[in-house]
Amino acid sequence: MICLQSLDMFVATIGSSSDIIYYLVLLLHLLLSGDVEFNPGPVTGIKNPKDILRAHSDKLTDGISHNLYKTTTELHAKGLIAQQAFDDVLVMGVMTDYTKAMKLMSVLQKLLESSLNPEQCLINICYVLIKQQHCKDIATSILHQLGRSIPDNVSSQTVLPSPVHDTSNTPITNMRGNNVYALLRLPYDIQAYADNMRQQYKHQPIVATDWPPRIGSDFFGRLSIIKKQNSSTAKSAWHLLRGQVDETVQLNGNEEISVQDVLQPTESSLSLRVVIDGPPGIGKTTLCRKLLNMWANRRVMHQQYDLVLYCPLRNSKIATATTLADLFVHQRYEVPIVTEWFEKRNGEGLLILFDGWDELSEQLRQSSLATSIIRRWQLDQCSVIVTSRSYASSSLLKMDTLSRHVQVIGFSKEEISRVIIQTLQKNSKLAQDLINENTIGCIPSMDRSKPKIYLFKSHFTTTQGSKDSQLAVKLINDLEVRNDVQSLSYIPLVCSMVILVYHKKEGHLPTTLTQLYENFILQTIRRHVEIKPRHKIDPYALDNLSSLPSKLAKPLQEMCQLAYTNLANTRMTFSSHQLRALSEAVKEDYLGLMTTFIEYDEEKHQFLHLSIQEFLAAWWIAKHEKKTEEMFKYHFDDDHFRMCLRFVAGLTHLEHESYQQYFNKQLDLQCTRKQLSAGFETCYFSHFHQSFEIEKTTPSLQSKTIKSISSRYNKSDRVPILLLQLLYESQSTTLCQVLAQSINNHSLCLYGASLSLFDWLCLSYCINNSNTTWNHLHLGSVSNQELSVFTAEVHVANNSQIQRCKRLE
Repeated sequence: MICLQSLDMFVATIGSSSDIIYYLVLLLHLLLSGDVEFNPGPVTGIKNPKDILRAHSDKLTDGISHNLYKTTTELHAKGLIAQQAFDDVLVMGVMTDYTKAMKLMSVLQKLLESSLNPEQCLINICYVLIKQQHCKDIATSILHQLGRSIPDNVSSQTVLPSPVHDTSNTPITNMRGNNVYALLRLPYDIQAYADNMRQQYKHQPIVATDWPPRIGSDFFGRLSIIKKQNSSTAKSAWHLLRGQVDETVQLNGNEEISVQDVLQPTESSLSLRVVIDGPPGIGKTTLCRKLLNMWANRRVMHQQYDLVLYCPLRNSKIATATTLADLFVHQRYEVPIVTEWFEKRNGEGLLILFDGWDELSEQLRQSSLATSIIRRWQLDQCSVIVTSRSYASSSLLKMDTLSRHVQVIGFSKEEISRVIIQTLQKNSKLAQDLINENTIGCIPSMDRSKPKIYLFKSHFTTTQGSKDSQLAVKLINDLEVRNDVQSLSYIPLVCSMVILVYHKKEGHLPTTLTQLYENFILQTIRRHVEIKPRHKIDPYALDNLSSLPSKLAKPLQEMCQLAYTNLANTRMTFSSHQLRALSEAVKEDYLGLMTTFIEYDEEKHQFLHLSIQEFLAAWWIAKHEKKTEEMFKYHFDDDHFRMCLRFVAGLTHLEHESYQQYFNKQLDLQCTRKQLSAGFETCYFSHFHQSFEIEKTTPSLQSKTIKSISSRYNKSDRVPILLLQLLYESQSTTLCQVLAQSINNHSLCLYGASLSLFDWLCLSYCINNSNTTWNHLHLGSVSNQELSVFTAEVHVANNSQIQRCKRLE
């Protein structure tokens, strides 16, 4: 007893002036004190415990509010308050700490009222409160009123606050080896802020919408992550998402990784710097939310971070931040203490997620706090993840200290087929039988929680009599031809949309992308009317977007204008303040075409997908702009509007004569063969633009190494794939004839050009509707599948000549 009292006096004397002595004395204190005894024996109370607690409630409320989160955590740890009460204190939002303390006191009061032994219950509460600096005297007074002195063994529980500058990572343990929660690795204010952020991230949805219906068996199956291992480029069908063939890192030979592996440590002693890129709308922000959720639930396996900050760079306050405190959007009283603590540690234990590098201006990419942290000029010990659209990530990839480059690619081609089968065929056994029937092999996934990776036949077949199985096979084969739709289906949300429309159309894929999106938006509005029947409108009577009732047409018009205006300003997310002008759309909950999410206590909105915004922007240009043709011309060279203009072509059919200016320039596309080095033969065209890349492949694959025709149309009068796609989207036979007449001698050579199946479909449509007898069509080396697509509707005149390569003989 005397020894413990002497130690208590000594600890109180030295305070935190000497960390080493402080903790050595505390350890000795714990060793001498033994275990905590929460039930020291019978107590003879002099008053009703409920009355005692009520009499001291005003002072206790004030005392608890000074250290609310630590007190709440300890009450919860001792089983004195329920999980719900604990969660309420952490996530009550705009309430002050004093208001939360009042609610906590109310919980404690009800606890006494329902307890079979309220006196012992109050004693247990006091044993927790006595350790709090602002509650110690009050708790002591209550114990005295209950006829209790402070037991010696309570000292073993006493929480002595760690200095803010403490960097020790070693928890103090008692003789039985159990962690003493009173001495955590983190200072209390840092732990309190981290706990609050965990609760915020837990309650934030990973995927912001359930429409269109989720597909795939894995909640987070919306993303596939590929770790890049080289910088080679190749054509990849999913990059047709933007209406063009982009150059991207080749997927072959790269290593698929799980979400956990994004944060896997490297052999370097430096902290992590990870760049995650991908095309718009592929799910980079969704991946960030998944990582936040994993940290909040303590499921980050490879690294243990004290705090994770999510910093969306589209937020102007984050983009222009000058201090670490500016990155803390959740402002609480602990923030100055937390920032000082991490700054003194040069960021050690901190993970920052900078979401949207492409959202920064060029100036801020050169000089900003975010740039300084990413490039290790500040807080070099913290770990950083940066997300970006592919076009803007090149400057980050040049960093010498880059730890990892991850690309979000959406579904693989095989995953699309598997998901289609499992979605349309509800019978799991028949679905698996159909997968097995078309499988030529499979390899295990790197992520054991995900299905095996199946290698499928190039053309699906089935012997099953099930209508659903036959429908799935037909859709998979149709997508092989409709490569434009297939490329969009690499995004899980769009894949779900395609399956939905295909099923509603009873196994028919709309002819054009415009028809597909128009149908989906109509389905979405029908669903909105059905689940919110406020106008007594029959949802099944809605059969055309152009003839909607006025109560729905007006909100749609407002949203189309919003979509166009913000697409022109490259803005994809909107605050509630920005949407106030949409009076009719707000009343109709945006017709179900937008999703709402909370970002740092602020409500944000975005369209279900970028391509939805692009379609609605096209609807505005085609249906509500008086000078549609001028708008088309104004945006024609804008890469950002390429998909939107395809939708404009589909909605207007390019009927106005002004559109002929893009198709009537004279083109000389006759063959001029020229030998390449290393035994490669190609064909140079004066107006087909090609870029070549010789890959290290087997001889049988070498003929396919030439990259596809560029989809750019520029002042050099190059023939673009984009024009063929516009022709197909518009379904304009007149423009097919205009383009055919512009080709000299009606001679067309495609030797050496690598076209997708959809490109062959577009070319087939053009030639079939050109009303022209072609003198020379030189297709070069084509596969049987490509030839089948091309000749399905093409009628070749007798005086035409098709030169075929060996594969066509």
